[in-house]
Amino acid sequence: MDQIRGLILVVFFTVFLAAAPFGASAEDSSGPGTTPEKSDKSAETAEPSVEDLLDRLSQSASEDEAKALERKIVAAWNASGSDTVDLLVQRAGAAIEDKDLGIALQYLDLVTQMLPDYAEGWNMRATVYYLLDEYELSLADIQRTLALQPRHFGALTGLGLIFRELDEPEKALEAYRQVLAVHPYFGKARQSVEKLETEVEGRDI
Repeated sequence: MDQIRGLILVVFFTVFLAAAPFGASAEDSSGPGTTPEKSDKSAETAEPSVEDLLDRLSQSASEDEAKALERKIVAAWNASGSDTVDLLVQRAGAAIEDKDLGIALQYLDLVTQMLPDYAEGWNMRATVYYLLDEYELSLADIQRTLALQPRHFGALTGLGLIFRELDEPEKALEAYRQVLAVHPYFGKARQSVEKLETEVEGRDI
């Protein structure tokens, strides 16, 4: 139990801390050296959308490439467009790190009320519910996350972890396979798939 809780915190902070500061791009290239000519060219080389980045992530040829794409994706997911919500999310993340889950839940309740279309609010609250042993509530928030962002590899990993807790290895295996389809190098998803394949096959499913 404690090992699984530790794993979900590792997964959460792998995603949460991978992002640049809220309100900034993952790789902000602006600065004193930026010239009008470069700005004009930027229109021709617009930043790819999150969906484009996710497409590229699924086809990434190396872990380094995948991690670079992951950082850009997570930065985009974390940016809510609201300074107030971004601050609440930051405070919730700090509270989770401090294991002050009641406070984190209060912040995230506000986030989901203020911006119900912000997937990361639901994903973070799902993490808190999981850590509070509220699996049904966690699953509900994961489903809200995935309804907004079906390729959220962090939420899919959380789904796998919960199904493992509930002793539903077939569902856990499917969740981890979905993780790998989106992010071939995320966390320990590949090891989890290998272990669960052996377990499920051993149960003659």
